Amino acid sequence: MSSKGLTKKSELKKAAIVSGARRVFAQKGFLSVTMKDIIDACHISRGGIYLYFDSVDDIFFEAVTQRSVRQFDNIREEIKKNPPFNLIFKNYLAEQKKRLLNYDNNDDSLLRAMYEYSFTHHADRDKKLKQKQMNATKATVRSLLDLGVKQGALSGQNIKVIADNFMLLIEGMNIMALTGELKAQQIDSQFELFAQSVCDL
Repeated sequence: MSSKGLTKKSELKKAAIVSGARRVFAQKGFLSVTMKDIIDACHISRGGIYLYFDSVDDIFFEAVTQRSVRQFDNIREEIKKNPPFNLIFKNYLAEQKKRLLNYDNNDDSLLRAMYEYSFTHHADRDKKLKQKQMNATKATVRSLLDLGVKQGALSGQNIKVIADNFMLLIEGMNIMALTGELKAQQIDSQFELFAQSVCDL
């Protein structure tokens, strides 16, 4: 259902469904979630939920789309305040480490669900969503690195390449985190190498 035709009350109801569904996806992944799971979590009737969404796929797509818009808001707001590059860069890596080690204890983590969805959905809208997420991650890293250039901490060469490399690094560690093979020491080692490559710019 298009949000253009929704009343304020309907928009709130739709948002509540997405919020409840996000918790279900965080707990169960994507593949094992049914419409009944979401109905039960949202305390809504079967008829009521179908006023807003046709399927679990549509709800998940909406949840991820909304998350993609807001996912990096905090770090971008911090960058606007022009904090010392070394501090914000260190904090960003620390947040990534925390996310990687605790995704399965995070009620808002859609990591497993997103990979399950990605491996099973290949329509144009799904490919665009995946690309949008990757671009958002790269853009955030670029913003961090650009701050370093602005403050004279980095030279400004190869910023795009470094952002792309970080995206690939994070994607690899995401997969390892999902399989339970990722350890804190491995993250520290990889982030140290990444930090060195940044400082060598």
